[in-house]
Amino acid sequence: MSIVESHTALLAPAKWATGRSAMVATAFPAATDIAVDILGRGGNAVDAAVAAAWALSVCEPSGSGLGGQAILMVHSPTLGDVVLDGHSHGPQGLTRKQVDRAQQRKGFRACTIPSMPATVGAAHAKFGRLPLAETLAPSVQLAEEGIPVSKLLRRHIQWCERSLSASEATARTFLPGGRPPKRRQVLRQPELAETLRRLQQHGIDDFYRGGIARDIVDDHAMHGGLIDAHDLAELGLPVFRKPVEIQYRGRTVSSTPPPGGGLQLLLGLKVVEALGLDGGAADDEWHEGMAAIVQAIFRERSDWPVHPDKISGSMMNWLLSEARAEEVADKIRQRAVPVVRASEGPGDTTHLCVVDGDGMVVSLTQSIQSLFGAKVMNERLGFFYNNYLTTCPRYRHPSRLRRNAMPQSNAAPTIVFEGDGADRRPVLIVGSAGSRRITSSILHTITNVLDRGMSLFDALDAPRVHATLSGRPMVEKRAATPELLTRLEARFRPARIKAERSYSMGAVQAIASSQDGWVGAADPRREGTASGF
Repeated sequence: MSIVESHTALLAPAKWATGRSAMVATAFPAATDIAVDILGRGGNAVDAAVAAAWALSVCEPSGSGLGGQAILMVHSPTLGDVVLDGHSHGPQGLTRKQVDRAQQRKGFRACTIPSMPATVGAAHAKFGRLPLAETLAPSVQLAEEGIPVSKLLRRHIQWCERSLSASEATARTFLPGGRPPKRRQVLRQPELAETLRRLQQHGIDDFYRGGIARDIVDDHAMHGGLIDAHDLAELGLPVFRKPVEIQYRGRTVSSTPPPGGGLQLLLGLKVVEALGLDGGAADDEWHEGMAAIVQAIFRERSDWPVHPDKISGSMMNWLLSEARAEEVADKIRQRAVPVVRASEGPGDTTHLCVVDGDGMVVSLTQSIQSLFGAKVMNERLGFFYNNYLTTCPRYRHPSRLRRNAMPQSNAAPTIVFEGDGADRRPVLIVGSAGSRRITSSILHTITNVLDRGMSLFDALDAPRVHATLSGRPMVEKRAATPELLTRLEARFRPARIKAERSYSMGAVQAIASSQDGWVGAADPRREGTASGF
């Protein structure tokens, strides 16, 4: 059976699974199957996560890929916890005069230096057990033999059809015959297959100092881009960082430090406690509280932006202090969170979680920012460049548009622990896709499990709300009772009603411990799956 035939199961994906020893949850069935196979062949959680990340680069070219970035958190019972921070930064030659507002959104001048290969490669080199080539092999085959076009991928291609049609090579792959491919039609990516094969043969260094690097530099030189050989060779990522942690309901919640979104997520949990919001709250009260908290924590990020390399331990302690959480809670009680003119901004992502039989845990998020990133593909190498510079303000800000600009991110691979010291063990591994809805969707998931006593899948399936900085809440239809809408309208602008399980409200992948081992779940809003053994 070919790999294409083996993955037609995406038509009836398993959204949750149980396993005694190991568990995987990813955003695409083929990536889940590949990770499980790697575990079955003796790989550990990092081997499986890396293999799944390569696979998602093939299966979700609209949301992730070699031209983007990756951030992951690893828990090892013997080596402890570490964040591999692969948040990418702008070229060294970048100035605001070189990139106008339109160029920030798409095209060759919209991209930061791709860090995804460096980050997953460093994770494998540090923690992996199998040869790198073995983790890449399934993705080479996927790209070469092709994947059946899913409903979601077809929709993404339709949404971006005009941009994808601008390049003959891109159109040849993603618009065969000049139109979006039909569902289940096989989509092959031979150039990407060859690039992945080169990484198999020559290692990750080829992407930054070898033949792949030369192809990237030539491509940017030909199309007016800014990335040069020095940018690639001196990338300096990932940075190994200590996770940021809080205590919540007697457990430790550990997530990613800035420029990632962990700080906002953890502050949100602290504010949940400060408001006295618990599992006894009625649904409408709960959802109003979630909306108010999300708006308030993003307003706090707007008011107190931080640079990851300039934040001190004392400042981090203050940012997550009881006093600050109480201050934010008071603003919510008094309805004193000012609205600002701000769009949610574009953004999409993918997330995966893995647990192996030895207790190693990986929570990994990767992205190319907007759908199909900068909307331009390296035609020789077969991957899309990211457009992370679209998130960089043109005014004074730690992430402002300038040389080596490091954009803010909402990515928040997260692990919840019980116990201390030698007894510390992971009980919930979680992350999400969805720009700022990453924060609200993870916040919903953690509180649904820990406070409201839901099963993991029910926690992911439960309706969500999300309030924007501009004060316009989004509410999934299942939660949109007349009472909730009245509550929200008294606090915000009129709510925008979303579909029952809206694509735009995040896509969580998660794993939780159980009495018999592990439970994995994939968000029913998209096409992910879970599998274990």
